Amino acid sequence: MSNYYALPLFDLQKVIFQKLTACETLTTITKKSDEDLGVYDAVDENTPYPYVTISEPYTSPFDTKTSNIETITFTIHAWWKDNNEYSGKRKVYEMLSASQQALMARNYMIPGAKVLSITRRESRVIDDNSPGVKHGILTIQYKVQNI
Repeated sequence: MSNYYALPLFDLQKVIFQKLTACETLTTITKKSDEDLGVYDAVDENTPYPYVTISEPYTSPFDTKTSNIETITFTIHAWWKDNNEYSGKRKVYEMLSASQQALMARNYMIPGAKVLSITRRESRVIDDNSPGVKHGILTIQYKVQNI
């Protein structure tokens, strides 16, 4: 079995993006227009709150003698700006919960790969360095087999 194969990082990220933008509970909070659902791969300093970003993945091999398996971890970031401590955190909790529900569903279709398992590694909400900004962090781990 070859140790070198194409990692399905981009294809998995596309499916994560599709799942998040299809989640009505999430986009009800983040949507700015019909074209801008508030879910991004990257943002700049002018991106209006609230929004969700998909961070860069990191991977580690989990190969066996007969198959190539990769553990791929993505972190989802939820952002909300509100000077009210209670409502700001509550909205970020809602965004993380909706993201988790969307991503834990098992119907991932990735060319050349099969998602074997999906695990939530951690979630938390922190105060960002910018005043009034709440930052939610959701880490999801996928075991993906190259087929």
